[in-house]
Amino acid sequence: MDGMLIDALIEAAEKRAAGEKLLDLRLGLGYTAALLDDGSAGLAFTFRRELGIQCALVEEAGTLAGRSCAELLPWAGGTNLAKAAIGLAIMNALFQGQEPVWRQGDAIQELKIEPGDTLGMIGYFKPVLERFKGVASRLYIFERNGTEEENVYPDWAANMYLPQCDVVVITATTLLNKTLDHILQLSSRAREIALIGPSAPLCPDVFRKTGITLLAGVV
Repeated sequence: MDGMLIDALIEAAEKRAAGEKLLDLRLGLGYTAALLDDGSAGLAFTFRRELGIQCALVEEAGTLAGRSCAELLPWAGGTNLAKAAIGLAIMNALFQGQEPVWRQGDAIQELKIEPGDTLGMIGYFKPVLERFKGVASRLYIFERNGTEEENVYPDWAANMYLPQCDVVVITATTLLNKTLDHILQLSSRAREIALIGPSAPLCPDVFRKTGITLLAGVV
C-alpha cells in the first residue's frame, strides 16, 4: 500500500462524506465523540496527557458544528492530536452501518492464542492479559505510560520484541499518533494481528492487505 494507512482511511471515508455535516462534538478527557446530522456517532481516544495544559486545544472550537465532514476528515492525518481525534471520530461515525454486518460480541473471544505462543500487546489491555497470561508462553506489553507490572515494557521496546511475536494485539490509538504502519511492519511474521478499541475504523477493505486478521471497534 502506498502512503500511510490513515491516508487510505481518510480517502475511503471521504466517499461516504458527501452531504454529511457535523451536528455536535465533544472533546472529552478520555474520548472524543462526534455526532453527524444523520444520527451516526463515532468515538476516538483523546491523548489528554500529550496535549498538555493549554487554553485552546483547537483554535476552531465553537465553530465546528454545521461544518462538512469532508472538510474536517483530513484532520485525522495531522500531527495535532486533538484535531486528529476529531477527524477520526468523524471517520468512525461515517463508517457506522456500512456493510458487512458486524458480529457483536467480545473481541477477546475471537483471538486464537495457542499454548507456546508469544503474545505482544501495543497498549495495556487488562482483559486480554487476564485471559491469556496462562496460555501464552511469553508476553510483551508495550505501553508509553509504563507501569511497574510484570511483562510491561516501554513503547520503544516494540522494535526489539514485536518481530518475535506470534500474536499481536494493537490499540487503534496508534492511528492517531501515526505509529500503526511501523508496528505492522514489525509484526509481519505474526500469525494473528488484532486492531481493537473504540478508535478502530470499521472499514475492512482498507485493512485487508495489512496483515490484520481481527478488526474490532464500536458500533
